[in-house]
Amino acid sequence: MELSVVMTQGVKESGCRDWDLAIALLFQLYRQREEFIVFKNVGNNTVVTDGNDNHLVTVDNKHLFSEDVWAIYGDDGKTKYYTFLLPSEY
Repeated sequence: MELSVVMTQGVKESGCRDWDLAIALLFQLYRQREEFIVFKNVGNNTVVTDGNDNHLVTVDNKHLFSEDVWAIYGDDGKTKYYTFLLPSEY
């Protein structure tokens, strides 16, 4: 499976505290056909939901990002990819 990951300037600047974990979650959710993924901090955890705010997974005791981040699936016919972006960049 060829799946690319790209990110906007805002996500590049804010960074991620554990890209390996974020990408592993992304691939897992891709296999479950999730096309819109939201990473948000709730308490000390990162809660991952779909675009309709349905709970997908919780990462305990870790904030992956400093603010909410979306990952949106795309397929241009040649490449399948997720774009990481801040909601304000949508």
